Amino acid sequence: AFLAILLAMVGPLELREMRDAAGRRDTRQLLRLMIFGMMFGCGLSWFITMQSMSKDIFVPIFVTTFSCMAMSTLGTVAAVMGFFLEARDFVEAEQIANVWVGVGFPVFFVISSISLSAHAHPFGIGGWASTYLSVCGLLAGAFCVMVRLREDKTSTTRGYGNAGCVVSWLCAIVVVYGRYGVAGVGVVGTTRVAGIPASVVGTVLCAPILLLLEGEGSGSVSRKKYQASSTKSKKKGLVLSTLTRSNWFAPLLAGTVAVFLASSFYAIFLRGCGIDFSWLFGTGEVIKSQEDVFSHVYGSSRRTTGAGVLDDVATMARKSVVHTRTMVAAAKLSGSGIWTSSNLLGPLMHILGLISTLPSLQYLVRHSWSSRSAPSAMKVVLSLPLNLLAMIIGRGIPSLIAAATIGLVGGIMQLATTPQQ
Repeated sequence: AFLAILLAMVGPLELREMRDAAGRRDTRQLLRLMIFGMMFGCGLSWFITMQSMSKDIFVPIFVTTFSCMAMSTLGTVAAVMGFFLEARDFVEAEQIANVWVGVGFPVFFVISSISLSAHAHPFGIGGWASTYLSVCGLLAGAFCVMVRLREDKTSTTRGYGNAGCVVSWLCAIVVVYGRYGVAGVGVVGTTRVAGIPASVVGTVLCAPILLLLEGEGSGSVSRKKYQASSTKSKKKGLVLSTLTRSNWFAPLLAGTVAVFLASSFYAIFLRGCGIDFSWLFGTGEVIKSQEDVFSHVYGSSRRTTGAGVLDDVATMARKSVVHTRTMVAAAKLSGSGIWTSSNLLGPLMHILGLISTLPSLQYLVRHSWSSRSAPSAMKVVLSLPLNLLAMIIGRGIPSLIAAATIGLVGGIMQLATTPQQ
């Protein structure tokens, strides 16, 4: 990868679009792009794969590395073309990006799943799924950054850059929740950071990726030049016409809230329903009852750790404090789901808590997108106690508490800016 950058800087792999005196394009431009993409992309994916899966056996490493190298090559070519091509030739970058997302991503994801490593959970440390999605998310983010750094922009370039940003963010969120789950139950290793569940911390840390989103009419190019270029091209990708410099924080807030609400919905309505995803994510048992939620705590955790019964007992003996915290988290999480709870009282309370957070979060997100959608002070005041109620009765799901906290803090901040009515 370093050699590819060096050759591009020195000149043998010139990445800029070159034309002769007659205005004809250099026929070897695509060849140089492919060589640079293979050298840089394959080197980067090889480094990430070996760092992540170095303790695994040969077959999973080979299959995952092959898939990551193919995706890295296409992603690197798309990113370079997205930066150097002129606006009228951006359709070539669009084609590469469409192939990368629509064909390459699902095909090589399925190919990577064939490895079915027995040494690690697919989304655990060294898992094929977390490694593959990490590489894809990194390349999607690089594409977004390169497109955003362009000098001449159109609605199409912005739309494709925004789509790459969202793909990168989604890959990061899937890796975080695949690794740590909703509450860290059934996960080996550290599941909390300063007492906060790692999934909540990871969601907050991934949110700044959404700051790369770009709205219409923003950027370094002048408004007049941008309007002239955008009228000649059809809008493609994720075009955000309402995103401006005044509401740049809105996508970050909306994305974080959406993740917390989605994970809370999953914990209440879907976790433990018995849907088998082993055909996609490898071998393993499926949580179908309350007993399965606690199975890893009592020593039968080969489904999530790959360890034996005696190994689990020894680990719990050495880390009794962690074991106790896991028991508490498992008990709370078990009591919040309709499929894992021993009675309906716990799920009903969490459903009520989830519904209680919606008014404040709705006001907050709408207000962040447009100041004209600011609710009245009376509505904000009436919705604040509902967040406190959600924090009290929804203690079994960390993401629900996080969503209620955002609604409570955001509501208090809204009171300082909302006109008194």
